[in-house]
Amino acid sequence: MDQEIIDRCRNILTERKEEIIQKNEESALALDEEVGELTTFNNHPADLGTELYERERDFTLESYREQELEEINRALEAMDEGTYHLCVECGKQIEEERLLAVPTTRYCIQHAERRN
Repeated sequence: MDQEIIDRCRNILTERKEEIIQKNEESALALDEEVGELTTFNNHPADLGTELYERERDFTLESYREQELEEINRALEAMDEGTYHLCVECGKQIEEERLLAVPTTRYCIQHAERRN
């Protein structure tokens, strides 16, 4: 495996990791700054539904980002161990194009297709 490809993937993963961390910090700040009513008696039911929808959406997006962050960390660890370019299923080398397209992948194309 060409070290240049691994370095490019590392840069992609590191940049994405920084974006996710920044986004999580912004979301946490926004949630902390959000001030709601002390009681729900004066609120219109539609307002409560909108607020509930917004909170659920934020939690879902945060959960997705946390999962992506775990995948990025796992890929970076594999790079450090020297196994990044190998399929965890069969041990064969993952194609460079696949690593550049999906830098968090752990599977060659054949095993990725079987997992879907």
